[in-house]
Amino acid sequence: MTFRLGIATWGERAPHPDTGELPSPREGFLQLTELARTADRVGLDIVAVGEGHGAEHVNPDPLQLLAALSSHAPRVTLCAAASVLTTVDPVRVAEQLRSLGTVSGGRAELVAGQGGTDRDLRLFGVDPLDQEQIFEERLDQLLELLAPGPTDLAGVHRPEAAGVTLPPPVGGTRETVWAASSGSPRSVLRAAGHGIGVMLNVMEGRWDQLVPYVKAYREALRGFKHSTRGAVGLLLPGLVVSDDDAARSPDALTLAYPHFAASTRTFGAASADDPAWTPEEFREQCGPEGALLVGGVSDVVTKLRAMRETLELDRVLVRVDVNGLPHDAALRTVELLGREVLPALR
Repeated sequence: MTFRLGIATWGERAPHPDTGELPSPREGFLQLTELARTADRVGLDIVAVGEGHGAEHVNPDPLQLLAALSSHAPRVTLCAAASVLTTVDPVRVAEQLRSLGTVSGGRAELVAGQGGTDRDLRLFGVDPLDQEQIFEERLDQLLELLAPGPTDLAGVHRPEAAGVTLPPPVGGTRETVWAASSGSPRSVLRAAGHGIGVMLNVMEGRWDQLVPYVKAYREALRGFKHSTRGAVGLLLPGLVVSDDDAARSPDALTLAYPHFAASTRTFGAASADDPAWTPEEFREQCGPEGALLVGGVSDVVTKLRAMRETLELDRVLVRVDVNGLPHDAALRTVELLGREVLPALR
């Protein structure tokens, strides 16, 4: 399988850490459109949009947003990563995914996620204690719905429905579905049980902490006797600068620090009152063993090569617009990923 590199966005409308300025929802969408258009133009493989709710996001429905982006990015794979399956009826998700495939000419993919925050789950009437059971049932049903032929749906969390059908997929090949994992044994075993790819998400710590989960996934695939070798992807935050740019390390770290640290405090930690990384901790996160992809092109290429070899990665998605990062810096990251990083990896 050819290694693939793409970008991801969570559609954050975060205030700039220094100025406090907050882009309007329309501005946020236009910036996201420009990121997708640039990724397509410079030869990247994938544009992924995650799901977020509340006034701080512009992407409550990633499949709908990707359909809007499809004409601006006519070549790349369009991936909802992740779509929170726990809060949406699987018939609706299957229909939207099939519609995205139709609109885009067969370029639709989905990473199925179990859940975001407890706040988001309760927003849709889901008890966080039930999320795992609901997700597993709905993932089963989604995969059945995307398969050829009519489907009879039955389960604990939705009424029975007989003979559910979808329009045929473009080209006769059903859309690819992955399972999201933040690094838990159950999530990677679930993906292996279905014979689908697993998309790992890392935001802090050492990236090699994921090695045991990749091994467990590969071993489980063999145990379930699937004919596929499966697929492993990685989603992580990043900022890339040119090796010739005066803004290379340590200035790249200085540019990235307030945005990445604030993102960890706001979205990655248990409470908004938790302290952000210190500059020293952040520098360690950006080093060869750290989970962040921040630095010059050569450092980023070296790190991605090590990740690809150690984790047996089939794809990497780089989250490029972290928490109020200046739009021009995000665009520059996309340009460098496509023009310099991906060719070096291939």
